[in-house]
Amino acid sequence: MRNIIFMLLTACLLMSAPAMAAGENSALKIGVVDMQVVATDSEPAKAAKKQMESKFGKERKELEKQGEALKKKAEALKDPKASEEKKLAFIRSKQELDQKTRNFMRKVEQEELTLRQDMVKRVFSATYEVARAKGFDFVVDITAGGVLYAETSMDLTKDVLEEVNKQFKADKKDKK
Repeated sequence: MRNIIFMLLTACLLMSAPAMAAGENSALKIGVVDMQVVATDSEPAKAAKKQMESKFGKERKELEKQGEALKKKAEALKDPKASEEKKLAFIRSKQELDQKTRNFMRKVEQEELTLRQDMVKRVFSATYEVARAKGFDFVVDITAGGVLYAETSMDLTKDVLEEVNKQFKADKKDKK
């Protein structure tokens, strides 16, 4: 997804180059943002992590505990004297745990997708606000893999992070 966006932005830049060359006085102002930093260090990212832990932590621990219990049962079944009935019960228990784990993972993935979509909206909104306020014409995600060097004056990561946090706090106030 990021690579596609980066390629589209690069194509737009290349197409606009002749127009920029025609107007010698207008210099293109390009900025970079480390989206990975914003996505991990921002207040909404930290809040989402807490939300996921509180929502799914107990269930995850319970599944881990059941997995450990099954490992102990598996050790006991290595004994050649173990009955076929116990082996079948173990297999059923393992299948049940596998199914529970798959269902749990689906729930977690769905919730993460929702949270990621919300985060992407926040980051794009904040990037737009910062770029517009600082007069940048073009902003590139430095983690997308296309930027090998950028002057520190072009780095908007800190500003975007602050804007994301500001918008998050404003949203929290509006909800109250």
